[in-house]
Amino acid sequence: MNELKVKYKKFDVIIFIVMILLTCCGLYCIRQVGILNDAKAGLFSKQLMGAAIGFGLIFVMLFIDYRFICKMSLLMYLGIILILAYLLVFGNSLNNVKRWIIIAGIQFQPSELTKVVIILFLAFLCNHFKERLHKFYVFFILCLVTALPAVLIILEPHLSSAMAIFFIFCIMVYASGISYKVIGIVLAVSIPTVAALIISVTMFNLKLPFVETYQIERILSFMSTDESEDMTGKYQQNQAITAIASGGLHGKMISDDNSDRLYKSIYANESDFIFSVVGEEFGFIGTGIILIFYLTLVIRSIIIGTRAPDNMGKLICIGVAALFMFQIFINVGVATSILPNTGLSLPFISYGVTSLVSSMLAVGLVLNIGLRCNDKTF
Repeated sequence: MNELKVKYKKFDVIIFIVMILLTCCGLYCIRQVGILNDAKAGLFSKQLMGAAIGFGLIFVMLFIDYRFICKMSLLMYLGIILILAYLLVFGNSLNNVKRWIIIAGIQFQPSELTKVVIILFLAFLCNHFKERLHKFYVFFILCLVTALPAVLIILEPHLSSAMAIFFIFCIMVYASGISYKVIGIVLAVSIPTVAALIISVTMFNLKLPFVETYQIERILSFMSTDESEDMTGKYQQNQAITAIASGGLHGKMISDDNSDRLYKSIYANESDFIFSVVGEEFGFIGTGIILIFYLTLVIRSIIIGTRAPDNMGKLICIGVAALFMFQIFINVGVATSILPNTGLSLPFISYGVTSLVSSMLAVGLVLNIGLRCNDKTF
């Protein structure tokens, strides 16, 4: 009983409250989208169910030591690889992509769960090889482990999720204390290679394997000064900017008239372009507060990581912080036309049961580690 009281005092209430507030904001935005579009009216109830599942899993996870969860990460990794492979062969094709498995009428997206599994398995491996991180073969093993699910996700195709996994890999491997000699060799090879590929694609129309034509067109559309009327081009982003700007300082949340919402005509306004709904509903002030919530979530994850009882816990927290940083930056950047148009969910706010549950599992891992920190003061 005394041990439970000590752990309870270490529970990071700030992260938990921030997660609840962000989830509530997401539920409100999805409900608004459903009100304006009858075809999306059922999304709210599914997202609410996802939130309930996520909270239940967090509650269970808090009673399981994260070190035991990491020991099971190899089985989780093999399981997610099998699921991704199954998806490519037997998965349901929607708009020429295979990203979802339908379970009990709900679309399950394995690529979202893959991000959390990769964080756990990389933390386990980096901790296992912590005395040999200066060896190049260890870096090769880490690359291979990360590349396998990333390639399977690219084949769906879902390039943005694969990029998120690559970003997580870079941050976690660097934080693990890998040798600068290995980093130098990798950069010396990768930078000229990437530069040559970019030049070949943009200037000589080179066809790259695993890269779809529409993905290249989105980048070219972003770089162009012309406003493409293509729904996947820059036009979509311009519409999102207009909707965000129309929210003004205070937003339209207090308005009873839903007919003036500009985001209602934006494609994927419940997921990839949910930030246009956030901007118009909550305005500049509300949007700023939500971004502060995200910043708090990332900073608190890093703080807990620095106080983790071992290297594995530290790396998990850093991996979770990297995941949130990347997805927030990409989603907001796309909606505000800072980045080329690509599909990536905004944690806790975008519609997607798998995305929401995966984000909540990531927070659950951080809370789990926080409960087992040796430092009682936060």
